[in-house]
Amino acid sequence: MNQTSQPKFQRGFSKDFKAFLDQNYRLWGFHRPDILSGCYGGADTRPTQKPSKIPIIFIHGNSDVAVGDGSYGIYITGFSSQIEYFLSQGYEKQDLYATTWGDADPTTASLNYHSENYLKYNRAFVEAVLEYTKSPYVNIISHSMGVTLARKIIKGGTGHDELGSGRYDLGDPLTSKVKIFVGLAGGNQGLSSCYTSGSTLPTCGMTNGFYPGQPPFVGRSTFLEELDSNPAKEGKYVVTGRANYDEIIGGNNLVWGKYTTRIKNENEEIVFSNSNIGHFGLRDEAGPQIYQIFKKQGAINQ
Repeated sequence: MNQTSQPKFQRGFSKDFKAFLDQNYRLWGFHRPDILSGCYGGADTRPTQKPSKIPIIFIHGNSDVAVGDGSYGIYITGFSSQIEYFLSQGYEKQDLYATTWGDADPTTASLNYHSENYLKYNRAFVEAVLEYTKSPYVNIISHSMGVTLARKIIKGGTGHDELGSGRYDLGDPLTSKVKIFVGLAGGNQGLSSCYTSGSTLPTCGMTNGFYPGQPPFVGRSTFLEELDSNPAKEGKYVVTGRANYDEIIGGNNLVWGKYTTRIKNENEEIVFSNSNIGHFGLRDEAGPQIYQIFKKQGAINQ
């Protein structure tokens, strides 16, 4: 166990949000009792009207934990830093939401892919937050594999997962309900590490993984190709983030000459060029920049 600093905020769901989930979304187990610091968010009493602030939903990356405290590893801290920052700017627990998808185990990271299960789980969580808060919109901040998962859950529609139920359908796009979408350190063009490991690892798979293809002969994974061919936008305003010294994405963030962190038709890009800030530093340090973009785009208050 790593030594962790005293938490500056109370992790977990509020009693009221947990009760709402137990009543309406019990089967999903969003509170993740099996994981330390596995969730965050909720009001003290059930909202009866839309909140004054537009809620933020955080979707973490492969093997991360929603609001990790370092128990599973020094970098496994999810969106704890960003949540602390937003709380310092006047947001409250009822405005900020996160759950953990996956098993919080970095040793099995290569087995995770854009599965039907992870997509349906995260889609249901977004729907739960919209229903609970009674907000017409949310902002979504995603990191790493959370970016490509979040893009699909917003775009909706069908997909194929042989290890799941085969063909699945996530439903209609949620674009009209997402004010700002932020994708930090995503692998939208695939991952260059999958050049060498090939498509045998699920994470690098040719159907639902980060397989980058071999242009012009072979395209990216079906999942990534379909994300770009699906015309639904990720939100009203789309922002991406890149750390020039990202040690996880590697290859200067380039896949076949394109920045893999960028999203087709994005509106704005946050770039960290400091060599001290890598894949996880970007997740932890981007709060102030994101907040300024929210402010400029009128996406803080309803």
